[in-house]
Amino acid sequence: MEIEFIVKELSRLSDAVGNGLFDDAKEGAESLHRQVVGGLDRDAIFFRIVSNVASIFIDVGHMQPCNDSTQKGLSILKDYKDEIVEQIGEDAYFYNLSNAKSNLIVEKNPFNHTFSTIEQLIDIKSDLWKAIKSCQDEINPTYIVNLGNSLKQQFRIAEAIECYDKVISLGLDIPQAWVNRSETLMMLNQVSNTFSIQMLEQIKGGYENVLKSREIPPIWGEHYKRQVAYHQQKIDEACNEAEIAPDLHDSEATKAEYDSLSCYRQFCLDNHLSLSEHGLYCACSGSARDNLTIPTLEGVVGDFVIPMEMVLNRLKSEFSFARHLYFEYVTKDKDYDLLHASCFSELFNDELLGIDVEKLRTAFRACFGILDKIGIAICELFDLYPPNGKVYFQSFWQLDSDDRRNKFNEHKSAGLLALYSIATDLNDRKGGEWSFLKQLRNDLEHEFVVVHNTNGPSDIYNSYDFMGYIVLVEEALFINHLERLLQLTRSAIFSFVFAVRDKALKQKDDSYVYLPNSIHRKDYN
Repeated sequence: MEIEFIVKELSRLSDAVGNGLFDDAKEGAESLHRQVVGGLDRDAIFFRIVSNVASIFIDVGHMQPCNDSTQKGLSILKDYKDEIVEQIGEDAYFYNLSNAKSNLIVEKNPFNHTFSTIEQLIDIKSDLWKAIKSCQDEINPTYIVNLGNSLKQQFRIAEAIECYDKVISLGLDIPQAWVNRSETLMMLNQVSNTFSIQMLEQIKGGYENVLKSREIPPIWGEHYKRQVAYHQQKIDEACNEAEIAPDLHDSEATKAEYDSLSCYRQFCLDNHLSLSEHGLYCACSGSARDNLTIPTLEGVVGDFVIPMEMVLNRLKSEFSFARHLYFEYVTKDKDYDLLHASCFSELFNDELLGIDVEKLRTAFRACFGILDKIGIAICELFDLYPPNGKVYFQSFWQLDSDDRRNKFNEHKSAGLLALYSIATDLNDRKGGEWSFLKQLRNDLEHEFVVVHNTNGPSDIYNSYDFMGYIVLVEEALFINHLERLLQLTRSAIFSFVFAVRDKALKQKDDSYVYLPNSIHRKDYN
């Protein structure tokens, strides 16, 4: 076959998908696949071509939709995995694989997911983490948007918003980031049982930004215009009910309030490290404190609320400490006087020592302590201790033993599903892409972990050779790991609150209603 013909045909098929000619694109892909398989040697060109054909099948499967087309693309990716990875890169391969699996999701409504159906989403999430982690240079923004979409479906709202904000900050025309950010804020309203006028403003603003995009088909414009009008109506209704006038200069006021915040609080908001529901989406004065609580303004019910609020206090205290250690390390000048006073022997082995680097190591260990406490609180709240009684956040779930999957389904909520999803990221038995962080934490506690400041540390006196087991971690990489762990931990804290709040809102027969920072007797008469 002529390669020039194949290139033109692939381009034609791609245009057919873009123009909605899905049957034509699918039939053309099937014909081209047969010709390529029967007429080309199994060389680099062949594997690049079949990878493109697989993408056509997968795109048709998504847009039409058509499971048969998706399955054809998925089969090609699986049949030639190693060769395709070699030709197009591991990141592109796992991105395409995640797209194919996403097309085959059986339960489309996240709120209908159970501890069984969510396993399909967890598999997709792992592929997207693989794609992002295997990027050699800059990460493709589309990967981040798709990761956000996957996390959103698993109710990991804090992390999903972080993904969309990261892409939006690039200033590129990627309307999917705006669409999904607005959808995630609507999901936050349902999961948290709270809302604000600013939340409605940002939902509406997301759709307004989509309408400015050149990347959406004109036919979709009317849908987004209706979304803008609908949410403007909701804003007007909320303002009337609150007896306030809409603030036409709200974005300017928010910017002024953000500028008035301390450098530390700005750092928390900029890096998505606040523990404020309002701070998930807005950087105004309302996000100036970590005012996350289990009770809502309307109050919640349950004898367990106060004990769980006690747990939340502990989680917030330890997270604030870890977060502040990280802040000090990346923003403050190193204290060379303290370093000099410590009198470390100069071994010329590039190891970072002293109070500064211990801040990083301490923050890292603290995060796993927080996660394990969340696991214990969940076991107490729902009577879900594992058979051996040992609770480690990433592994206490054990859904495949002792009918525990059904037991968890009895208490299913968005927050609980999100916590399980986070745990799978840290569990090596679930193929968790961040499971090595747990091993690194164990090494920090029990082994010699050397954080060094060069790509390959020198060791003039062979100081590392004597140890049978030693872990070497470059400073920049250790910081990246800590940043990810902080995000996972913050997300888990929010999800814990939502899980407890969900249980409290379902209570019917308790005699107290708990409001933030107060207790009020409920009158049932």
